[in-house]
Amino acid sequence: MTKTLAIFGAGPVLGLSLARRFGREGFRIALVARTTANLDALVAELARDGIEANGFVADVYEPDRIDAAVTAIGRIDAVAFNPGGGTMGEGIVPVLDVDPENLRLILDRFLVSAVALVRAVLPAMTERGDGAILFTAGQSGLYPAPFLGNVGMAQAALRNYFHNLNAVLAEKGVYAGAVNVGALIEGSVPHRAITSSPLDFEPEVIHPDVFADAFWKLYEKREAPEALVGSFGR
Repeated sequence: MTKTLAIFGAGPVLGLSLARRFGREGFRIALVARTTANLDALVAELARDGIEANGFVADVYEPDRIDAAVTAIGRIDAVAFNPGGGTMGEGIVPVLDVDPENLRLILDRFLVSAVALVRAVLPAMTERGDGAILFTAGQSGLYPAPFLGNVGMAQAALRNYFHNLNAVLAEKGVYAGAVNVGALIEGSVPHRAITSSPLDFEPEVIHPDVFADAFWKLYEKREAPEALVGSFGR
């Protein structure tokens, strides 16, 4: 039986690489994003690679839309929570500027949405005794960075969550783990924004395929609960 990977927050950079990596392994791909135009372009791109893919419109920041997308997709063997950050730096503030409002915004985006997705897909996975839940996480959850004040708090909480999921779900046949982004993803919004003007330093830039390979290794081996790609914060 063909397995399905559902990517929540599918985009033309990491999302596309992730779809291609699992597609090469025989997975059918379900792409979830906010706009039909984005989804149609991704489905067409994957079709040219011989990968079966379908698009589902939903905002991954809205729990009700997550539930609806999970129902529409049907069986999900592996799910990837891959939330984008919108425009570069949207809502992110340094530690001295963290307040309840901007913290709540980021917690909803990176933590509450992740929990909603897990709650939506987990019952069917545990009933089958098989499945995988993959998270795109940030290096600030491992290495605190003052300029990522509120997002670091959310990422630390997300890390606690997926580590606990990994420990509890293993005996149920379900894997949970994350790839921590520790570098600029080539072609991403942050990469384009940071390199759009002259810099006095050379940022570490890594191709999205490298991150996609890290996801596949986590899924295939089901040993470690996380991997770090890049050297930010170290």
